Amino acid sequence: MMADRLYRRALLPLALGAVVLLASPAAAQPANQGTPQSTLMLPPASGGVDTPPKYRMYLTVLLIGVLILGANAIPSKRGHQD
Repeated sequence: MMADRLYRRALLPLALGAVVLLASPAAAQPANQGTPQSTLMLPPASGGVDTPPKYRMYLTVLLIGVLILGANAIPSKRGHQD
């Protein structure tokens, strides 16, 4: 019974260790070994990012600031028991 429990506890770490040892040489290989340069996979080129108009950004920040200050300016309706 004790040997069976020890076997089960050792099986998972041994299996994971074997996977790591066997996969590490494959991970160390170059990705495009023996591939001509013309067939290399490259990320797509972006079409450029349009910059947003600055006035819209400033107006949005101003609007959010006014809303925050306006919400803080509203008096709380606290009773005499607070």
